[in-house]
Amino acid sequence: MHPTPESAPETVAPYTVLAAGYDVVMEHVDYEAWATYIHTLLRTHHPHPERILELGCGTGSLAAVLQPLGPYSYLATDGEPAMIRVARAKAAWMSVDVQYEVADFTNFRVSEPVDVVLLLYDGLNYLLEAEAIRSLFRCVFQALAPGGVFLFDQSTPSNSVNNEDAFEDEGEAEGFRYVRDSHYDRDSRLHTTTFTLFLEGKAYHETHVQRAYELAEMHALLQATDFEPPVAYDGFSGDPADERSERIQWVVRKPG
Repeated sequence: MHPTPESAPETVAPYTVLAAGYDVVMEHVDYEAWATYIHTLLRTHHPHPERILELGCGTGSLAAVLQPLGPYSYLATDGEPAMIRVARAKAAWMSVDVQYEVADFTNFRVSEPVDVVLLLYDGLNYLLEAEAIRSLFRCVFQALAPGGVFLFDQSTPSNSVNNEDAFEDEGEAEGFRYVRDSHYDRDSRLHTTTFTLFLEGKAYHETHVQRAYELAEMHALLQATDFEPPVAYDGFSGDPADERSERIQWVVRKPG
């Protein structure tokens, strides 16, 4: 049931409470299919990918199925400590060989260069300004070994417009319940999602804001970097992306 006025939800930062039930919210995602597709792209664009850094890893569901496919030396990071705590517990339960750390993906360093950097499932869309994206690209470029690849995806305006109804739902499991409401502003291209969360007898509000970037816009940002010319795939295919694509997977390579 919804909270009464005297028990109005507490407003909290994104993912601080959602972390506890994030896997419930994301249970529709086929992480095995994601991992197989990403693994295939990596083998296509890098001769011997061994060391992976995943940014914005969430609760580690992708890492848990992608790491064994290499097997890869795998470091997974997320900016929210609550997400990393869940990811570590999941990895221990599944006996997955992944290292987890808290890190901001627009301001990070690695102790040793990696072959691959990943940022998937709308992580980039949380960066609302071009300068934040440029900071991400600079950090990734420094983290990659020569010849290394950066593979990231993005949601586009077409996704927000075509699937508006799909972004509103609710669900529950094991003492956690959520109600998700969504609004997309076509002028600003800001997609705002509000979660009302119920956990351990309390109610919370989390507001998540993402910007839907167009293909040409992201292509221009990448062209201004030192990466080699990018390749853009229409979501989960080998076909070139275009302005109608709802999700785009980008692959860029550091010269070397």
